[in-house]
Amino acid sequence: MRWLIWLSQHFHLLLLFYSLFTSSSSSSFASTLKPLRSQDQQLALLHFKQLFTFSEFASYDCDLLGYQHSYPKMESWKKGTDYCSWDGVTCDRVKGNLIGFDLSCSWLQGTIPPNSTIFLLSHLQYLNLAFNDFDFSLISSGFGQFTRLRYLNLSGCVFSGQVPLRLLHLSLLASLYLSQNHFVSLETFVVRRLAKNLKMLRELHLDLVDMSSASLRSLMNFSSSLTTLSLFNCELQGTLPVDIFRLPKLLTLTLTSNIELRGFFPLVNLTSPLSEIPSSLSNLKMLLYLGLEYNNLNGSIPSSIGNLTKVTQIFLRSKLYGSIPKSISNLVNLIELDISSNDLSGIVEFD
Repeated sequence: MRWLIWLSQHFHLLLLFYSLFTSSSSSSFASTLKPLRSQDQQLALLHFKQLFTFSEFASYDCDLLGYQHSYPKMESWKKGTDYCSWDGVTCDRVKGNLIGFDLSCSWLQGTIPPNSTIFLLSHLQYLNLAFNDFDFSLISSGFGQFTRLRYLNLSGCVFSGQVPLRLLHLSLLASLYLSQNHFVSLETFVVRRLAKNLKMLRELHLDLVDMSSASLRSLMNFSSSLTTLSLFNCELQGTLPVDIFRLPKLLTLTLTSNIELRGFFPLVNLTSPLSEIPSSLSNLKMLLYLGLEYNNLNGSIPSSIGNLTKVTQIFLRSKLYGSIPKSISNLVNLIELDISSNDLSGIVEFD
């Protein structure tokens, strides 16, 4: 009898689960799925909660790196209470739909299957699952069903395997964080397709993602609206295209610790490759941070570096030689400059 009562209370949600499971391979699924009613959104969250156990160790890096204080946010989720008031949940004040989901540093230990109830939350615009332990599972293609998503953070989640191509459906995405997933890799065709489809993307963080087999040219298709490109220790290989220094709105560029990354840059024309830091650095007039250390970049520092008048931090430990350009004294906002471990002559003078 209790089973029949439970089934009648959850019948609508169970039908939706069945629809999700049988339609997961359809590219049009996200656009045809009916929005959940308010009570069903609550049930979807509670079913999602049941996928996990809580372990402080699952979010250990969160506390270690000072990201934020970790604690089990979902422990406070109780049936019969207003889910819009639950820890980590943000709702639209007008219609009451769930639009934000922040479970970063929440001690989650478990996996997210393709038919998880989280993928029923079609109004979601913000999703942060950073610094939990998803036990080396694949990044589910279900994340590509959040077609309204503008922010996605899956950093430090202990995922593995390929980044799913279905993420290209997130055409409104402005921020994508996949950093610190040491066993996740990105292939050339995925990077190229993501770059082609994510026209709204402003922030891209891929630190420690394996991109050893990805063509560097595939990075050049990203939108000119990109403000942050962070590729720390991604095992990048080959010659860095000069076009990366022509992104007009770039504020942060990090290419640190890619020891197989080489720099052969054309300073004057595109037919005369030289081993230099490019003079096209002057295009990055809005740049705040430049990290190019621990690569195989060589040559001299161009005087055009003095045009980066907004920059606050520059790290250029590499194989540079020649004179330190006097134009560095133009960088009035510079707080930190590291040009050690090079063969440079001269001094840096500031007024």
